[in-house]
Amino acid sequence: MAIGVGKSLGSFDAADRYPAHDRRGHAAVFYGQDQAFIGGMIPFVRTALAGGFPAIVIGTRQHLDKLADLLESAGYDVAKLSQQGRYVPLDAAETSSQFLIDDAPDSRRFTDLIGGVLTRVKQTAENDKCVAIVAETSAYLWKQGKAAAAMRLEQLWNDLAETYAFSLCCLYPISSFSRKEDGLHLLKICTEHRIVIPSEGGAAMPGAAQRPDEERFRILLDSLQDHAVLTLDPEGHITSWNAGAKHITGYHYHEIIGQHFSRFYLEEDLDSGKPERALQLAAADGRFEDECWRLRKDGSKFWANTVLTVLRGDDGGLIGFAGVTRDITERMLEQQSQQEGQRDIIESERSLRRLSLHLLRSQDEERRRIGKDLHERLGQYLSTLKMELESLQLFTNKEREGNASSELAECIDLAKASIEEFRTLSQSLYPPMLEDMGLRSAIPWYLDAFTKHSGIKTTLQISPELRRFSSDVELALFRVLQETLANVERHSGSATADLQLLIRNGNVVLKVSDAGKGIPWEILGQADHGQLFATGVGLRGMNERMKQLRGRLDLTSSKQGTTVIATIPIAVQQAAKSVSAAG
Repeated sequence: MAIGVGKSLGSFDAADRYPAHDRRGHAAVFYGQDQAFIGGMIPFVRTALAGGFPAIVIGTRQHLDKLADLLESAGYDVAKLSQQGRYVPLDAAETSSQFLIDDAPDSRRFTDLIGGVLTRVKQTAENDKCVAIVAETSAYLWKQGKAAAAMRLEQLWNDLAETYAFSLCCLYPISSFSRKEDGLHLLKICTEHRIVIPSEGGAAMPGAAQRPDEERFRILLDSLQDHAVLTLDPEGHITSWNAGAKHITGYHYHEIIGQHFSRFYLEEDLDSGKPERALQLAAADGRFEDECWRLRKDGSKFWANTVLTVLRGDDGGLIGFAGVTRDITERMLEQQSQQEGQRDIIESERSLRRLSLHLLRSQDEERRRIGKDLHERLGQYLSTLKMELESLQLFTNKEREGNASSELAECIDLAKASIEEFRTLSQSLYPPMLEDMGLRSAIPWYLDAFTKHSGIKTTLQISPELRRFSSDVELALFRVLQETLANVERHSGSATADLQLLIRNGNVVLKVSDAGKGIPWEILGQADHGQLFATGVGLRGMNERMKQLRGRLDLTSSKQGTTVIATIPIAVQQAAKSVSAAG
């Protein structure tokens, strides 16, 4: 934003201050009386038309009619120019109604509407000339009480300028900003423009008497208690100072005028040349924004957001800078606190993940130990008991017949059943086949045992390219298989279960589907999978195993059955295998 400064307090002339051929220009003009407004717009539009530049005017019906009459009086055939597409008058009320949705400008509608007009107008222009636009649409919305819509519209104009070349002059009656609370909105509108012309005569020169409109503009700036608004000369000395600046920094007007703005910087910033660099960047780019610590008069620090914009005279030369500073210390501290809290949450989650991984591994190791002990100790005892009973049965059969022989036979059958159940239990805790031969052999073995004791028929499809994975990956997939089939047996009521172990899109995928009654809606209808997986220890354990390996667990269910899919990236499992091998 640059504030236009005139050489005198003469009549308002937008054509002189804001040439119609300035590509991608965006000016805000605040006018006092309609007569001055119309008188200033005529040269602007005439300059465009005389130079072969198409002109679009979006205004009130009263202003459009008056402008057309003046153009006719100046010798322009408005009807012919409109037919040729060189002069396009648009009613502000009708135009805005076409891109508003719920009293807010819709980006797509605005781009389609105004972009379409620009495209048609550009086709009539010679040598890809820039389009001159005069617009009262934002002022119209402001008058309707739609301040947010007016400011959003200015942003959409800036977005549109990235695609189309045009000079835009937005017009606002200064009388619309009559309340003190309008000061902040006024400042926001100004920041969306490259050039701001405060009133008919431009900004008052030092020592010049202020007219009522200029005094109103100054009062509005002073009403911005939370915004320090100041101007600097080209070297960085302060030339103007509003009440908000005094409120934020503690300096009175007479104490600070003529002082260099670097007095607000910390010593380390002065040593690094930060103030001078800010002026250089603002002069080069037209705008500079920064957030850093600044000093008040009493030596205390505050976290400041500062925007510097260049000020240029009528000849385009640098005459100084406009600065807007806000004290955002509370916001910064709140964000800092939130970030620290977020870091604490993330670290807590990581700690919980590490604890969960440790518990899962400890559980697997304990299962391995118990399974091995059962197999090597209790298994041998049961086998010995069975053999002793069989020997006793032979002896009893030779000596006598009757109840004793029958009872021994029952004991032998019970011993056989106990050994079979024991073998299944011990191998379920940690199947030695998984460690020795991998999933390709362990899963068919487990499915055979599952079908024998549950009566549920299973099918299995394994990708031909399936190979051995790391022990962590194989164990995780096997545990998902165990838990899922256990749920099928306990809850689904399904007579079948279909399994697939596939290599797909760089992942190893285990898919288990049943044809049961599905998961109850009140459980499945939880807000997300995170809550769903928390409803059962088994589901939570499966989900956590997948997360530890950067995989995922997906669950879908309906009245036709339930499907669980475990997916682990092959790259992750290869890394896990390397770590396991190194360990």
